[in-house]
Amino acid sequence: MGNIEIIRDHSLPQKQIILIADKVMVDIAEEYDLKLQWQGDKLHIKHAHTRGYLHADAESIRIKLKLGIFLFPVSFVLKQSIEETLDELLPSAVCSHR
Repeated sequence: MGNIEIIRDHSLPQKQIILIADKVMVDIAEEYDLKLQWQGDKLHIKHAHTRGYLHADAESIRIKLKLGIFLFPVSFVLKQSIEETLDELLPSAVCSHR
C-alpha cells in the first residue's frame, strides 16, 4: 500500500518537542481513529490497517506510517495534514524540512 515519511529538524528543548509531537498526532488520531501510545521518545501509531511511529529526539521529529487499504485513499490528505500541523506548531526559526 502507501507509506508516509516526514522529517523535520529542530533545535527545541526535548520537553517542548515532545509536547509539539503529541499535539500533532492527537489531532490526526482523532480525525482518523488512530491509537497512540508513547514509549520513551517514540509514539507508536496503530490502526487496524495502519502501523507507524513518531520519533521525537533532540534534533528531529520523524514520522513514518505504513498505510493499509483503509487509509491509502487519503494518504495525500493525511500527509498534508500532518505537514501543515507541524509547520504551524514548529517555529520556522528552529525548524528545517528534510
